[in-house]
Amino acid sequence: MPFWTSALSEPRRSHRFLLSLPNLTSADQAFAYEQYLAKSVTKPSFQVSEKDHKFLGNTYYYPGIVTWQPVSAVIVNAINPDGNQVIYDALERSGYLKPPTQQEVFENAAQAPGTVNKADAVRALGNVIIEELNGDGGLVGTWTLQNAFITDAKFGDLNYDNDDLLNIDLTFRYDYAEYVSGPAVAAATEL
Repeated sequence: MPFWTSALSEPRRSHRFLLSLPNLTSADQAFAYEQYLAKSVTKPSFQVSEKDHKFLGNTYYYPGIVTWQPVSAVIVNAINPDGNQVIYDALERSGYLKPPTQQEVFENAAQAPGTVNKADAVRALGNVIIEELNGDGGLVGTWTLQNAFITDAKFGDLNYDNDDLLNIDLTFRYDYAEYVSGPAVAAATEL
């Protein structure tokens, strides 16, 4: 039944959401920020591959493998906590070790370079949670990205020509997403 046929129903609105990144904290922060001031976030999407089978002059199609597409988010780059530091710390907790400086090599004090690995990257980020809200702030539904990690981070551009807020553009890769309908949906359907 379409939402416009009932006065008790309302459509979802794109500006009513919360983005939670529970493990993104800076090393020097005594407390964790779970919800970030996000300008935008793409919802999870998937693609099902198809395989064709030719039989007696006809082609038949069968569904194949499900691939979940990357999710991107734009969050406001705050001063406190330092958004740049929070993302950089997550990169280091993911297993990244900076290459040694010339001085460290000369002093033979260099740490062997490392690489990001999935276990540490997933642990550094935690579950990415996207909550959709209704007009009263009630929960409509929750998307949880399972085994998510950051694949791309852009810290914005500096420019004397404007006074825009600086943003951090993040892209997440994940194994799969789960959706749970919220209590606001259950309550509305009971009416």
